[in-house]
Amino acid sequence: MRKILLLVLVLAVIGAGVAYRMWTAKPEIAASKAADVSVPATQLYKAFVADEAAAGARYNDKVVQVSGHVREIHKEGGRTSVSLETGDPLGAVVCEFNADEAPELTNSDTVAIKGFCAGYNLDVLLQRCSVVK
Repeated sequence: MRKILLLVLVLAVIGAGVAYRMWTAKPEIAASKAADVSVPATQLYKAFVADEAAAGARYNDKVVQVSGHVREIHKEGGRTSVSLETGDPLGAVVCEFNADEAPELTNSDTVAIKGFCAGYNLDVLLQRCSVVK
């Protein structure tokens, strides 16, 4: 009985350590990854507008490098979102940056950004982005 209790206690401590490590782990940003695909922002947006399912299968959950002109920069709650021009006034490629990765950009800059594609909801969303230098 004592050995079983000791085994359960050891497993509980190991489980708690794993859970703590997972809880405190920072999400991986795109800067440390090679791009799976490189595409202009206009082409990425048009692919999702034309066939969302096919574009989702091709781009979602992959590191995508986009290039284009900055339309708008929005800062809120420690996060920075950079919207890239797509030629459609109602849609953009939105690139989200963590606070420590926020770029120094201005409107109409030409930039290359890579991030994890999170899909399409009127805008194409890239998360955990970094500027490609």
